[in-house]
Amino acid sequence: MKRIIYLTLAVSIMVLLVAADFATALEPIPKASGFSGFIRPGVGYVSFKSNMVASFLGFDLSDKKTNALDSSPDSQSSAIVLVPFSLEYTFAGTRTQLFLGTELTDLVRFDYSQQIGVKQEIGKLGLLQGGFLFSGIPAKVWEDPYVAPNRDRQETDRNSLGGRLVWDRIFGSQLQLQYTYRHIDLDDEKSGEFFGLIDSKRDRLDRNGDRHSGEIIYRFDFAQKHQLAPTFVYTRNDLDGDAMAGDAYDFQLTYAYRGDSITFTANGSYGQEDYDDENPIYNQDQEDDRYGLQAAVYYKNPWDWRLFGSKPVNFYISGAYVFIDSNIDFYEQEAILATGGVMFKW
Repeated sequence: MKRIIYLTLAVSIMVLLVAADFATALEPIPKASGFSGFIRPGVGYVSFKSNMVASFLGFDLSDKKTNALDSSPDSQSSAIVLVPFSLEYTFAGTRTQLFLGTELTDLVRFDYSQQIGVKQEIGKLGLLQGGFLFSGIPAKVWEDPYVAPNRDRQETDRNSLGGRLVWDRIFGSQLQLQYTYRHIDLDDEKSGEFFGLIDSKRDRLDRNGDRHSGEIIYRFDFAQKHQLAPTFVYTRNDLDGDAMAGDAYDFQLTYAYRGDSITFTANGSYGQEDYDDENPIYNQDQEDDRYGLQAAVYYKNPWDWRLFGSKPVNFYISGAYVFIDSNIDFYEQEAILATGGVMFKW
């Protein structure tokens, strides 16, 4: 099933990595007061595989009826339109900036997220940023994903609210620390109801709860215009259901080349997640391995095209692939994304 998705604000899947915004430094606060920001419209193609998420921004990610509870999900594909953006206002005298924008990194968990917050320069200590995260449009998941084949499953909203703190250029270095908190709430959580599981077993499948994530990045400049940024991320999925809760560890390496007319970024990632307790449907603990690849190229137009006083327009193309391999086939996930477009920056 194919359809066009119009994302008029901006997006934040992944199952997706979008356009190399990972492991990058916080933008410096401008020297002059006033508005700044960017908008990056693009079009492309996306393919998803998931048994747990029903739909995202109007795009069906899985069928109402499952083929089997012991098999991997089928894929769904679509054309897409993406419009990520950021709007900022700077108070130069106090070295403070207010901002509203899209959190692209949260697409990995099907969160259409925006962030509103403040950035503060603190001299030699570096840059501090704090923001409130909210889901502009909640993802829809299945009330009970584990309904027998050829029976319809029902959708319910999954909302998330939280916050993010970032400390960058710590004591003048290239070190960045980040902490993110989210509270996840499903309107109707009925996992295991179809099977008639007793309450204590159904409780183990509860997907409501909290998510804590800590991230460490260090950027190494080498040669001229080249940079490497290794990243380590620890995530505690402190969900109410012990079979859904777990600890995840992800490692990522990002390479960036920033030339006069071309900017190229690429990254690869690998991670693992181990869950706290035995899944009462599959009678084993879930274990996931996660793999990701992403690359993007930006080209500064040679004709000095601009939009309403913007800096020269950049063209871009990007692609990403993420695969989550679970020891329980039902939980396997996969995403492929290819996009191209333009970027306007003020």
